[in-house]
Amino acid sequence: MNVFFNIGLLHYLVLSFLLFLTGLLGVLISRNMLRVLMSVLIMTISVVINFLTFGFYCDRSLENANIISVLVLIIAVIQIFIGLVILYKINSSNEFLDSEKTKDKES
Repeated sequence: MNVFFNIGLLHYLVLSFLLFLTGLLGVLISRNMLRVLMSVLIMTISVVINFLTFGFYCDRSLENANIISVLVLIIAVIQIFIGLVILYKINSSNEFLDSEKTKDKES
């Protein structure tokens, strides 16, 4: 019974893989650019979970993993900010965020 309560490396890797897979499917399936941007953020969070997991299980300390994770999250925030500015500009000129309609409007 104690086996179910011990969280190990495999549990974190499965969680990270499922989050990355969810983000990847969101990028590939969704046509709404805001959903694509949110899916990329989910993929970035899964990468941060991987950094923290390997940082803790390899070094048995979170110092290096925390520094790298904070840097990755800062880059993700900047990425989301730039993406939202681009989406705002597209929305103000086209009145929709559907990627297929944006492609048709440009040509």
